[in-house]
Amino acid sequence: MKSFVKVSAPATIANFGPGFDTFGLALEEPRDVIELSMDVYETVIETVPDYSIPTKKNAAFAAASSLAWKHRINTPFHMKIIKGVRPGSGIGSSAASSVGAALAMAVAMDNDVKDDELIQASSMGEKMASGTAHIDNVTASLLGGFTMVTSRSPVEVLSIPPDELPSFKIVVALPDMVLETRRSRAIIPKTVPIEKAVENIMLSSSMVYAMMKRDVPSIGKYLRDELILPYRKPLIPGYDRVQKAAMDAGALGVSISGAGPAVFAISDGGAKEIAKGMEAAFKSAGFSSQTFVTKPGRGAEVIEAR
Repeated sequence: MKSFVKVSAPATIANFGPGFDTFGLALEEPRDVIELSMDVYETVIETVPDYSIPTKKNAAFAAASSLAWKHRINTPFHMKIIKGVRPGSGIGSSAASSVGAALAMAVAMDNDVKDDELIQASSMGEKMASGTAHIDNVTASLLGGFTMVTSRSPVEVLSIPPDELPSFKIVVALPDMVLETRRSRAIIPKTVPIEKAVENIMLSSSMVYAMMKRDVPSIGKYLRDELILPYRKPLIPGYDRVQKAAMDAGALGVSISGAGPAVFAISDGGAKEIAKGMEAAFKSAGFSSQTFVTKPGRGAEVIEAR
């Protein structure tokens, strides 16, 4: 067993338009960095910045301990999570911590842990954070690129690695508010009109084709959602203004990242102007916001192990 492991795991955009609980896209930045030490006397989890999370009721502990217990390893550990992904932002904060924790534990155990097992363990972190063991975020954070969940049990995932994706920019606007995933999921209706379901099937299949063809304008065109977004956007004050501002500034498409409140836009140029427009629109709705520009990125990586 290794005594120290350091890994990083990226932020993600879950759902990615019409692919609710199915599509995921890894972002090049930001990333969480997880440092796992095994030669300790008690289990402790700390975050930087300090979010004062309880040691045994958080996503990272749930993911790491789920994997350890499965392999009959019951030793204390110290985990330090340097949070590059802000909690409650909608860009996969709990997923990044869960994936990083699970990967670090797998490396520390010196066991040949497969991707599907890492995804299952990471989903326990998502269940702890949101109440549902969805895997669209964790899959993208682990594998990188664009991922498509085809089965939850057993875990089956299709993916397009980042070097096979088209080149485009992603502008992310994070309003100064927290929107819990549990709340965003609670408002989703249990049944939907058949015509809306058909519309999303068309959009989803078209999105996969556009990704494979590296057709950036079409990716923006198909970045629509008739099933979930209409119910979630009222939870994000100013969403319609932000969407319009981004499109007026040249964005190819706009949607909510994950459960929100982050809003993202696709661009093949003019990303800085789009970011300014989105920030101004949130301000007009009464919220300050932070914006950043990134691109599709790589998955979780081991930085050090000894």
